[in-house]
Amino acid sequence: MAHHDLILEDGELLVTGEPAVPGGDLRDRMTYTPAGCAIDGWAKPADRLNAFTVVSFDPSAMEAELQKEINGTEARPHIYFTDEGLGATMRRLGHLMTGIDGPVSRLHAETVGLGAALEMFQLSRETRPRLSGAGQLTSQQLRLVQAFVEDHLDKDIALDDLAALCGLTRFHFSRAFKASTGEPPYRYVTLRRIERARKLLAETGWPISAIATACGFNGSSQFARAFRELHGETPQQFRRRV
Repeated sequence: MAHHDLILEDGELLVTGEPAVPGGDLRDRMTYTPAGCAIDGWAKPADRLNAFTVVSFDPSAMEAELQKEINGTEARPHIYFTDEGLGATMRRLGHLMTGIDGPVSRLHAETVGLGAALEMFQLSRETRPRLSGAGQLTSQQLRLVQAFVEDHLDKDIALDDLAALCGLTRFHFSRAFKASTGEPPYRYVTLRRIERARKLLAETGWPISAIATACGFNGSSQFARAFRELHGETPQQFRRRV
């Protein structure tokens, strides 16, 4: 699956079983080719900074994530298509992959990447099924997850770690967790990290870099950015104020 930021002055894309598709202004368009489809063609890019974001995923893994919520129709290619929801997810993933804002937490990258793959998995079917409403975690499951997060705030928490605590797939865990807390897992973890950081800033004289590490951030810049997004000020400004 590719998300394009391309303008082609000329060109043609050939995918097995599909008619040839000409190039053109492909900004914010996407292309999906299932396993077994050959791709050929040629292109004359316009004189600009052209780019694209590509995600590869295993359909059998997506079947396992969705269990029986997706019917068994065969996936088909989608060439130069648009979809507002998936496009937004792919733009977000592309931004994370550039590393412009510094290192990204494993939990955040996994959540966005999984979301992109699952959205495309649904779109690739002839008939898009409606996913059933997300149930909530049990109180015991939620306590297990919250305790694990508190005990591992200084670690690189993975979505697999949290889902395994509840005996759920990553997809079902993510939906159930958000239904239970109102926040996706990575957002919840970030909020808990910032809360611990606030306590350390107010009650210790630790350097900012040490607090960032103790709260699981990949450096002071990522810590400062997350802190400012939530509180409208830098960690240093918060420390001087309290």
